[in-house]
Amino acid sequence: MKRKPRIPAMGFAALAATLSWSGGGAPAHATTGATRAAAVTCVGTSFSGTLGVNQAICNSGYALTMQDNGDLVLRRSNGSACYASGTRAAGDASATFVFHAAAPPTVDINSASRGLIGRIVGAHNVTGLGTNASVNNRGEFYVGYKKIGYC
Repeated sequence: MKRKPRIPAMGFAALAATLSWSGGGAPAHATTGATRAAAVTCVGTSFSGTLGVNQAICNSGYALTMQDNGDLVLRRSNGSACYASGTRAAGDASATFVFHAAAPPTVDINSASRGLIGRIVGAHNVTGLGTNASVNNRGEFYVGYKKIGYC
């Protein structure tokens, strides 16, 4: 089920100016001049550890970012939000996204002051274990083999 974004969309210029795309440099369609308080760093197209504040999983113009307000948000390259976890931790900019490869695979969103503020449950499939959280080139966010959100 597609979740409606719970945060206002920011323009692509603001998003592109803050991303450090994996593969080196900004994408060819990025513009400069816009700034934000904190830069977002892309760590790759999949992840299986702890994703800190302002880190993202990025692929083909889509970025799944652990925001400094505790929300995990998937955005298009134009800055519009497609999916939000709804785990805001107001006043606590120390939220983390932690992948667990247990049965079933999960992503826990933790806040330093409030503890566990959200859990996203993924799935294994019959031929293999889900070993990471990922964003594919169609803008689909997966935990293991379960699609969680999409653009």
